[in-house]
Amino acid sequence: MPAMRTRLVVALALVGAGGVARADDVPRLYDRLWPRMPLTPYGRDFGEQLEDQLTALGNQLGQHVSLLSKDMLIVRVDGRRRRASIRLGTTADRERNLTFRIENDIDFTEGFARVNTRIDLGIKHHVFRLELPDWEMAPVEYRGDYGVELRLPLLRRTF
Repeated sequence: MPAMRTRLVVALALVGAGGVARADDVPRLYDRLWPRMPLTPYGRDFGEQLEDQLTALGNQLGQHVSLLSKDMLIVRVDGRRRRASIRLGTTADRERNLTFRIENDIDFTEGFARVNTRIDLGIKHHVFRLELPDWEMAPVEYRGDYGVELRLPLLRRTF
């Protein structure tokens, strides 16, 4: 009987020494076992950093192209809003007799690009602006070959 009392006392001592598990200990246990990735100094995640870096790279490339072409080709990129702007042609100066410019605003959404195009033609101070309907570009694959599908709106009706 004394051996049984000893075992019972030892079992109660072990249970009492272990303490009660609390719900507050679980997050600390997870943080210790699986530490989280540290946040950047700016508080942005990796995807936002990548968007910002690609935007900076695209705009830097656009500045170089603009400088080399003497502002005949201007490219601007906004990675966060998934937009780009491409301008090709001369600027509307009073010194030039002929003005020709094509402006494209591109929105990248749902796997395709929607393009809004404007064309400016000018002689002296008279400028004619032609706004084309929005058209879309989408990647396609046919029998292992990759290409680009152009979607032109021939008829568009809204209700």
